[in-house]
Amino acid sequence: MRLEDPAGEPLDKEVPLPAVVEQPSESLPPRRAHLVTVVTRGLIDADGAEAGATLRERYWNPHDQRWSEADFDSLEALRSRHIEEGGWELLQEQTLDAPLAVELIFKAHRVDFTRPSREQILRDIGMTPDDVSDLLGQVDREQEGA
Repeated sequence: MRLEDPAGEPLDKEVPLPAVVEQPSESLPPRRAHLVTVVTRGLIDADGAEAGATLRERYWNPHDQRWSEADFDSLEALRSRHIEEGGWELLQEQTLDAPLAVELIFKAHRVDFTRPSREQILRDIGMTPDDVSDLLGQVDREQEGA
């Protein structure tokens, strides 16, 4: 935009300045980071795990003040659960000296531990993970028949 005419005189007496975006007077407090060390181990028959599961994770849950354990069919599924679904950030990973034993260190936030798990949400509506698998299998069969 031209502010002066060819003679050097201003075209307008006042040139409007761009508006400054107002900042909220109170910002949200920063989310507290929490380091979570997840250790895995290979499953044995005595563990009574679900079919297809090959490893078990264990970590301390600060919200519940207890150890959390879950079984997975692969290390990739475990990573996916915490990184993509949980929003955790993987900081370090190292293999240990036993089969399927790995130590993973994640950065999470305290609020991540207060959300209900997928299993809890299913229980709240009267379903189990097996029910969901059956429903998905039924949809697959209907699509193949169509």
